[in-house]
Amino acid sequence: MNKYISSVIIALAILGITGCEDFLTPEPTDKYSESVAFSNESNARLYVNSFYPILSHYGIFGSAYMYGCMYVDGMSDIIKTAGSTVGSNGALANMYATNPSLITPDQNALDIWSNAYYNIRLINEFLDGLIKSDLAENVKARLSAEARFFRADLYFMLMRNHGSVILIKEITTEPLRPRGSAEECWDFIEGELDFAAENLPEVWESQDAGRVTKGAAYALKSRAMLYAERWQSAYDAAGEVLAMADEGIYELNPQYKKALGSYFSDNNKEAILEYKYSYPNLTHNYDVIASPGGDRTGFGGDIQPTQELVESYEAAGGGIVDWSAWHSESVDVTPPWETLEPRFQATVLYNGSDWKGRTIGTYPGGTDGWTAYPPAAGSNRGASVTGYYLRKYVDETHTDLVNKASSQTLVEIRLAEVYLNYAEAAYHLNKPDDANDGINAVRNRVELPDLSLSGDALLNQIKHERKIELAGEGQRYWDLRRWKDAAATLEGLYVHGLKATWTGDSFVYDYITCDDLPRQFPERLYAFPILSSERSNNPSCEQITGW
Repeated sequence: MNKYISSVIIALAILGITGCEDFLTPEPTDKYSESVAFSNESNARLYVNSFYPILSHYGIFGSAYMYGCMYVDGMSDIIKTAGSTVGSNGALANMYATNPSLITPDQNALDIWSNAYYNIRLINEFLDGLIKSDLAENVKARLSAEARFFRADLYFMLMRNHGSVILIKEITTEPLRPRGSAEECWDFIEGELDFAAENLPEVWESQDAGRVTKGAAYALKSRAMLYAERWQSAYDAAGEVLAMADEGIYELNPQYKKALGSYFSDNNKEAILEYKYSYPNLTHNYDVIASPGGDRTGFGGDIQPTQELVESYEAAGGGIVDWSAWHSESVDVTPPWETLEPRFQATVLYNGSDWKGRTIGTYPGGTDGWTAYPPAAGSNRGASVTGYYLRKYVDETHTDLVNKASSQTLVEIRLAEVYLNYAEAAYHLNKPDDANDGINAVRNRVELPDLSLSGDALLNQIKHERKIELAGEGQRYWDLRRWKDAAATLEGLYVHGLKATWTGDSFVYDYITCDDLPRQFPERLYAFPILSSERSNNPSCEQITGW
């Protein structure tokens, strides 16, 4: 999806929807005449448009998870969220990371069950009305494909949370429904995306630019089928997207830092599924949350890279960097940040980085500040606790964080991820040459050398490339869960940073611990519980095993 649909604003007026949150949850169809909604193709298209904000709500700029989706990776090893008390930004990620017993069948800020099923019901209502309409069959198929794409996405996210959910494919008033088996649920998601891919165009005409495409359906399928461990399906779906790249429909952006479109590059051909915001009508607050503290006094820095992430990057041109000299106190040698590969430079701001015409200062008394974790009063108030800030996705042209909200594009799926999805599926299908081709495509873009690996080394490299390539894009925590690597990676972990101190003549650096307690990941967190309130309404829905 390459452009945001401007006509969605008109759709809101027709459907009687106002406000940002209402935009995500349009009124049920019994509040207006279906004869109007389906009287012609134009009206039906506007109806479908009301489903597109699902991308925003569940994307990293949205609020579906933990009151801010960008905070979820704070429960992994690559991001530290700075707040420590309830009410401060990112505090829940820290609390869940070190005290996962807070996640219970009665409370889970990562739960999306109710909202997702609400949107599924709206899509089911649309599909029911569409089937009954007198619209041409080819129009019905195309509109149905769009709606079923979003229904598949919602079910995918529910499955990512729970591993087994209730399948509701039609309008129903039946309150008692059991969960389907994992196989049934993944069959349904795969079928929905297959239908979408078969009935959506590769490219829309310019007046419809922004609608989901065949490529978006295959790209989402390549992601979802990795979670399902359906390697052939993931491999084939990714292959369809890569074939479109061979045709010139998609391509890796030559500059990694522009791959997300956050530098406002036009026609970002790496983006396969994206959601464009438009100031002042459609905005988000990512910059005020993630920007370095010097951009707005008392704000920012709520999601910060860890030293664990920083040390994962290779040197520019390739090669492992030895950080052992900086794992101590009062080191008077500048860390090798400037020698690291382009993905680091585009993802992490460090002490001495150039930013908005100034120099980042993440030291006590510096422009962007430093504070120990846990911070005083529970909030970092715009200071860094790791010595780093996140650069990726933050808009360097956004200079007025007091009066102006953010509007950079959300890129939900891009071609680099599909290459890595292809590589992972190929590995599991015993196709090491294809797997190496996938990871080398993303490595070559940033001028890193080709690899030719096999066995465990190949799988570990695929996982490593995902950590680096997709850092800050909201996938690390979910990847650790689906690989069943979360317990081994996170149990007992304290994340770290580098504290810079200005001596009057130069900086000295201290290796610091940025958690007050060790991180934990009990095995049962591989599938979240269904909230007790939902099961009270539907006793036929059995609780997830382990809860």
